[in-house]
Amino acid sequence: MRARQVVVVAAACLSVWLLAVFVLGTGGGAGETVVPAMTIPDVSPSVVIIQPADTINVPDRHGIDPTLLERVAGSTVRVRGLDCRSAQFGTGFVVAPDLIATGAHVVAGIAAPIVVVHGTYVSTRVVAFDPVSDLALLRPTGDVELGDPLVLGEPRPGVVGAVLAYGDDDGPVVLPVLVERLIRATGADIYGQPAGGRDAIELLANIVSGHSGAPVVDADGLVVGILFSRLRGGGSVAYAVQSGELAALIDGLARGEQAAGPCR
Repeated sequence: MRARQVVVVAAACLSVWLLAVFVLGTGGGAGETVVPAMTIPDVSPSVVIIQPADTINVPDRHGIDPTLLERVAGSTVRVRGLDCRSAQFGTGFVVAPDLIATGAHVVAGIAAPIVVVHGTYVSTRVVAFDPVSDLALLRPTGDVELGDPLVLGEPRPGVVGAVLAYGDDDGPVVLPVLVERLIRATGADIYGQPAGGRDAIELLANIVSGHSGAPVVDADGLVVGILFSRLRGGGSVAYAVQSGELAALIDGLARGEQAAGPCR
C-alpha cells in the first residue's frame, strides 16, 4: 500500500511539472532566458577591459596606398619621458606645423617630453593636457621640421584602416585595424578620478605597450582616432579616443596653454 502511495505522489508531481513546462512554453516567451543588455565599457589607461574573445578576426591587411602610408608614417613620432617613477613611452603624430598630439597618460608628470623626429631627439613642452579624454598636445622648444600635419576625419563602424605606432624600440609599425563600433567611454580619468567620459572607438587590432597616442587612420589617411588602451593578455580588442575630442583640444589652445598634470 505504501509503495502505491509513493507512485501516486510521484505521478502527481510529474503532472504538475509537465503542466508548468507547457505553460512556460506557450506563454508568449515568458519562459525564455533574458540576456542582460550590452553595456558600454568603462575604459581608461588604468582600467583594462576583460571580455570574451571576439568572433570577428583582426584584418590581415589595411589596403592603404603605400605612398599615402609613407606620408602618414613620416608624420608619426616616438614620445619618451623619464621624470616619473618609471620611464614612459608612447607614440605621437603631427597635427600642425609646430604641434604634436599624443596620449595624456604618456606625458603625465613629464616636464619636457622628448620626441624622436627622423632619428633626432627633440625636446618639447606640453601645451594642452586633458586627463579625461586622455589627450595632450606638445610643442617643440626649438626649431625642427616636423612631417606634414595629418588631417582629422570621422570614424565609421566597419571601416578597415591602420595604426601607425612605435613599440619599445621598433617602429614605426603599421597594424591593420577594424573600427568595430563607436562608444561613449565613461568612468574615471587617467588618475582614477570620476569623470564625464569621452567619445571613443572599439577596435580590433593587435596593440602592444608603446602604441598609446598613435593615430588610427582610415583608407584616405585621415585620423579617426587616437589609441589609449588595449585588452589585457594580448587580446585583439583595443580602444581609441575619437578624433572629435582631439579637434576640441586643439581649438581650446586659443584660450591659453596648459601644462601636463602630475605623474600617475
